[in-house]
Amino acid sequence: MKGIGAFVLVLLTALGIATFVVTRPRSGQLDAEGRAWVAHFSAWRVGVARRVVRAQEEIVVSRGQRLSARLTEPLHGCAASLARYGEPPSLLASVAEHANTACGEIDYALSVYARYGTPALATTGQHLHRAEQLLTEADTELHRRLGTKGS
Repeated sequence: MKGIGAFVLVLLTALGIATFVVTRPRSGQLDAEGRAWVAHFSAWRVGVARRVVRAQEEIVVSRGQRLSARLTEPLHGCAASLARYGEPPSLLASVAEHANTACGEIDYALSVYARYGTPALATTGQHLHRAEQLLTEADTELHRRLGTKGS
């Protein structure tokens, strides 16, 4: 009787493990919707990062002058622009987290600048720099999760 119980236990355990192995999503593999999110996110990240870098460069060369609205306006609504692409695949939730945190840094930088203007350029620059770092971390995390080489 003990032998049959042990056999059934081993059989059920093996069946459970086999089911898990066969049905789990493979690391780094995404369905078509996931691949579309990655493509949109990658293009979005590059665009936002370029605008952040341009704004940082302008802060350096502005010498206390007001920043051009053509540099600051495209940075507004960062999180909303990312949200247009929908929820990321669960495998990439941490990537979206980094990106949304970067958007928070951008929003804070712009709010400080709007409130204090040119005297707040250093603080604005610091937050834009942190946003740039977070966008880089998001890209690194994306490639780590997918098992691909970074850009």
